Amino acid sequence: MVLIYHFESHEELGPAATELLRAAEDGRCRLVVSILALLEVLVAPKRHRREDLCRRYREFFESFPNLEVVPIGTSVVEVASDLRAVHNLRTPDALHLGTAVHRGVDAFVTEDDRHLPSEAAAVPVRNVKWALARLG
Repeated sequence: MVLIYHFESHEELGPAATELLRAAEDGRCRLVVSILALLEVLVAPKRHRREDLCRRYREFFESFPNLEVVPIGTSVVEVASDLRAVHNLRTPDALHLGTAVHRGVDAFVTEDDRHLPSEAAAVPVRNVKWALARLG
């Protein structure tokens, strides 16, 4: 996940993730995430008793500019269940992609496209480097 790459200084993908977040902070793009992403990013820091990192993630989700955090409501669930039924996606992947489809984003940015084929939705699945190249 892009946020984990940034906050946990991933050696290979951290710099690109940081640049993408900087682009959002500067208003060059808008980020949309499911509230499910907060659950996912908190697991490892809680497991390792890293309250400092938990706090950074919570602050990010609460106040980062140009970030829309989408709740998992009925509309998202309907889209996600369609994706899961047709493409046999795992439930978390279906919810993330369903959120993207529901909010009408230009692309779903991830480095883990093994479970999210582009044909699974009307939203192209792309990587961080693609997103940065598009921002120019």
